[in-house]
Amino acid sequence: MRRPRTWGAALLFGLVWNATRALMGLPEPGLLEILTPSLWVAIFLVLAPLPWQWTGDEAPMAGIVRGAAQALPWMAVLTLGVLLLMGVAAQPQHMGRGPGSGLGRSMMERGSMRRGGPGGPPEGMRLIPVHPRFWALGVAHLCLGLLLGWILADRERAESQTLAARRAANEAQARVLQGQMNPHVLFNAISGLTELVREDPGAAEAALVNLSELLRALMEHGSRLRAPLGDERRLVEHHLTLERLRLGKRLRESWDWPEALDAVEIPPLMIQPLVENALKHGVSKAVGGGELRVTVSHEGERLFVRVANTGPAPTEVEGQGLGLSNLRERLALLGAPPEALRLQREGDWTVAELRLPVKA
Repeated sequence: MRRPRTWGAALLFGLVWNATRALMGLPEPGLLEILTPSLWVAIFLVLAPLPWQWTGDEAPMAGIVRGAAQALPWMAVLTLGVLLLMGVAAQPQHMGRGPGSGLGRSMMERGSMRRGGPGGPPEGMRLIPVHPRFWALGVAHLCLGLLLGWILADRERAESQTLAARRAANEAQARVLQGQMNPHVLFNAISGLTELVREDPGAAEAALVNLSELLRALMEHGSRLRAPLGDERRLVEHHLTLERLRLGKRLRESWDWPEALDAVEIPPLMIQPLVENALKHGVSKAVGGGELRVTVSHEGERLFVRVANTGPAPTEVEGQGLGLSNLRERLALLGAPPEALRLQREGDWTVAELRLPVKA
């Protein structure tokens, strides 16, 4: 019903039907008779596949025997409804015509209205005239309904399997990209610790302990396709703990990350690359250090993340590093538009903004 081609086919069939009537010189139809062909096709296309999709389990389509057994009575009822619909459409125009008028006798009619009695309709009531051509159309409708219902249901099954395969491929690719992030994060963390080994062995020892915690968090957090925002917060905190040991007072940070959002689920490793990029290419390169501001908010079904830092503006190469390129690829797999991630310069600040569709 969501497909425009369903209603386009119904409209086209109705136009062809009524144009054929006009070319044959048949009497001018009423409004209901004009709409009946389109309604017939619309009902036909929407309802014919349903009995083939009643499986009782997770299978997308019933087998031939079960599907046909379910579709036969279903299409018989649908065919009877179509006959009644066409009969009602024809009734106002042909009411009162005799046997030779082209419609023949009705199923119960004997020429005109009868008074109530055994075997006859009550006074003042006319039954719908049923011409033999309606029965022929009904048989054709029944046979075509069984065949077309199977074809439409099979096409729906093929499309659902294609979507499932595409979704599985995207998930596999997302896992590969997330797997790339784990050694990337550890490499950057270890590179920063080499300075501490020479300058402050005690701090280096504490940093190694935090590095093990970061590794554990990466293994748990990065193996899932979706994770609570609270897990992302803990991963960022482990990373910042290491950076504090390395940068000391050169790192000045502020957070606006409400704990009420911790239950919101997002794909993992979405915020950590932004924080890492801000520290690596901004704060750590400034002589006197710099500031880091992390803001997370939730409006409707969208999560807004803003990571801002002072320091030198990132070069074009730095803006296309592994962390951000990986993040952009994963956002594309999620169907997010290119503007979902923006990196821009605002005065003395480099700002990365991320917009994610989420559900609470």
